[in-house]
Amino acid sequence: MADRSAVRRLPDEDFSEIRYRIESIGAGVRLTLVICAGGWVYCASSWDQPDRQLIASLFGLGAAVSLFFVLVPHERIVRSRWREPFFFLWSIMNIALAVAVTAADGGSTSPLALLFFIPLVFAALSYPMILVVAIGAIDYVAYVAVGIAGQRPDNQYIAFFALCLACVAMLCTWHARHQDRRRGELARVSRADPLTGCLNRRGFEERFEAELSRSPRTGRPLGLIMLDLDRFKEINDTQGHAAGDELLRWAVHAMQQSIRPMDTIGRIGGDEFAIILPGAAPSDTERVAHRLQTAMADRAPTSIGIACFPIDGADQSELMRLADNRLYSRKHGRSAQQRGIPTAETMSLSWATALAHAVDERITVKQAHSRKVAQYCKAMAKALGWSEEDSEQLEIAAVLHDIGKVAVPDRILRKEESLTPEEWEEIKLHPKAGAEIVARIKGFERTVPWIENARENFDGSGYPDGLKGDEIPLGARILHVTSAFDAMTTDRPYRAALTTEEALAELERNAGTQFDPECVALFEREVAPTLQPA
Repeated sequence: MADRSAVRRLPDEDFSEIRYRIESIGAGVRLTLVICAGGWVYCASSWDQPDRQLIASLFGLGAAVSLFFVLVPHERIVRSRWREPFFFLWSIMNIALAVAVTAADGGSTSPLALLFFIPLVFAALSYPMILVVAIGAIDYVAYVAVGIAGQRPDNQYIAFFALCLACVAMLCTWHARHQDRRRGELARVSRADPLTGCLNRRGFEERFEAELSRSPRTGRPLGLIMLDLDRFKEINDTQGHAAGDELLRWAVHAMQQSIRPMDTIGRIGGDEFAIILPGAAPSDTERVAHRLQTAMADRAPTSIGIACFPIDGADQSELMRLADNRLYSRKHGRSAQQRGIPTAETMSLSWATALAHAVDERITVKQAHSRKVAQYCKAMAKALGWSEEDSEQLEIAAVLHDIGKVAVPDRILRKEESLTPEEWEEIKLHPKAGAEIVARIKGFERTVPWIENARENFDGSGYPDGLKGDEIPLGARILHVTSAFDAMTTDRPYRAALTTEEALAELERNAGTQFDPECVALFEREVAPTLQPA
């Protein structure tokens, strides 16, 4: 996970910018080698002067360091979050080389002092402005320090040279500021629809992907509205394209008046728009959709389809496809089944598996918790003589039993110390949240009470409803035992994993209070013998 996040593409950036930064590494290496070669020629031509061997060695060290930069993975560095620290460190090393050789050559009046200009110019070509300012300040201070501490200080020379260096630094800063503005403007234009001013498809999909990655971390839902203008073609055909363009601009303005500032509008087709609603549950998304239709009814009647994370899916394409199918069904008055398009009920459970894996990763469980619990449940169902269909239902419930934790913020799931009473109350909401998600899937109705009650204790002290004994569905009692065992035998941020023997002893100790004694006995008889000693 760490590697993937480290090389994640940075925002508001395109391939040409990335390629330019990659190529600048090679250019910088070649420039450094040329400078070092020039330094050796300078030393050879003035070998009768003091410290020539030291200066030549310093240039040799500079060349060796620059060759090291040939070996680093250029594209990986440029695409990572470490890009700017990498370039900043490289510039500091070049300034350090300039300080060392200038000081060894007598100080600020040495011709080698001209090397102080090179890191500034190189930074101005591609670095962001804040880095150019920092490098300019360090470069200036470094030169003045060498001048004052040099063997042959010349105050007038130092002052004029420092003035020239300061002027170049200011010019480089101005250039970097202009470049930042230009890049920002290009990024905005490349992601904006020129006619309406909202995001184009590329910009919208990037924003949608960012919001989807943020929602699981914050535990907030995410709403999506797909919107199509019903009479747009008719207006284009009868009134001309100018009237159609004006209608599109008006439609975006009307949408902006009906949504929150944090919501995002994108034009993803000719007369098709999409809106992202961070934090919006299905009911909230429905209300916004109704408000949009009301606001646009007189001039631009619309058909709308909605989808919500995590209930309707876990990835961008799945959510957009479902919302688009619902839009088409409403627009043409036909069901998706009649069109042969998979609905939310008939779509595969790939999204559920992805969510289960995401939950496991968020809890920092190194093993696949949901998969292991499913294996234990399958063995217990077989021992009970359950039918193949019932066994599969229990296995699915095991995969999905923690799915409600997508609604729990990371600050709670990843907390290493004890939870506060308020945080425990948030944790206790996840079984019902998971049951609500699974209840949306046709054919899995039987798994809903198992997931909802998988945290109920046998003596009635559990949550969410305080059920006890046989009031708790058998599937939920099995889930409680198997999930607890796997949690106990897995390393957690707040404690090391128990051995198999210690975990079994803990199950026995809590049988009759936390766990169903018969389920504990069944687990020890059917599952425990198959486990490798921990």
